[in-house]
Amino acid sequence: MNGVAGRLKAYFYRTDKAFVAVSLSNAGCRLEKYICFENCWQLEEESILSAAGGIYGQQEMVDFEAAVEQAAMEISRKGWQGIPLLYIVPDFEQMRYALSLPPGLTAVQQREAAYWELDDQLLAQGLSAENFACVCCMNDEAGGGCIITGVSKEYLRGIEEVFARAELDLADIVPAPGVLAYLSSSHRELAGFKKRPGTGFAAGRLLAVWLIFWLTAGIALLSADLFHYWQAESLAEKQQNELAMLAAEEREMQELTTMAANIAAREKKVQLLGQQGMPWYSFLVHLGVNTIPGVSLTGINASVDEHKLRLAGQAVNYDCLAEFVGRCEADKAFFMQGITLEDSTVNKGDGGEPDKVNFSVSVNWESENGQIPEKDSNMQ
Repeated sequence: MNGVAGRLKAYFYRTDKAFVAVSLSNAGCRLEKYICFENCWQLEEESILSAAGGIYGQQEMVDFEAAVEQAAMEISRKGWQGIPLLYIVPDFEQMRYALSLPPGLTAVQQREAAYWELDDQLLAQGLSAENFACVCCMNDEAGGGCIITGVSKEYLRGIEEVFARAELDLADIVPAPGVLAYLSSSHRELAGFKKRPGTGFAAGRLLAVWLIFWLTAGIALLSADLFHYWQAESLAEKQQNELAMLAAEEREMQELTTMAANIAAREKKVQLLGQQGMPWYSFLVHLGVNTIPGVSLTGINASVDEHKLRLAGQAVNYDCLAEFVGRCEADKAFFMQGITLEDSTVNKGDGGEPDKVNFSVSVNWESENGQIPEKDSNMQ
């Protein structure tokens, strides 16, 4: 199969392209390496090991475990450890006979027919089919018949144990002399005693692809989460900057509102003082002229009940305060009612600052039309 589908199948399906066959005889151990070249199996290399332990009889094998140990060392020396290993059952360990099967049977039906035929053959010899394993190989030369081969299960278990002790993993156990027939069989799982399929999923590759898929998905999800986190961080930073700007604007608005309220309050006080009939502008001008260096006024209070103006302020010393009061008393053009010092206290300076004299003076006053103002007014 060509194309993408064929390449995918070739990648994900395990298809063996080489086998190493092990056979034992009274001559020793024989290793044969078979390869598949252009869909045709052929012998590529062979290695014959001498008998380990001598010949014990015409039909006796060499020391089996010693021969398998030699085979393991030879396989390691040639670097064939990764190649599937086959064991060829010798002729004298198997029962073989031909069987004619009706046409149209499936592979499973052929196997069942071979098993029951083997059962009959073994019963005729006083043996039980339960103690034997059998394989059925189609024989085209026999007109569509098959060759049934039976081998003792105990023998097969012993073979696997010996190879396992030599740290060799058998891929399958094949009846002699059918190595090429086994390799070329389209139903290889029926041609060997271990029922090993000819093809199958490449578990390692499937696991690798599966891990790569989940790793890629995990990286994609992590990248998406990091991107969303970065977006959230950027949005939060932007919103915090906007909130900081709004807070600054809010503080500025509050300051402006406070200033506007203060200005409105002062304007209201000025308007109220202007409504009381006193020439405040002239009064403030006279105060400014008479206020000397070292004296500062901090408040003006107009009292309705006592018809007085009270001035509060600070002086650096009593001499300056006396000079300020004297200049006001000398200003008969405006302070015609005189000016009276009501209170004076010395305020000690903190942190090296000079002492100051806090004072308050009063001026008798009435409006020019002789009317008393309707309410008290304060100007700070």
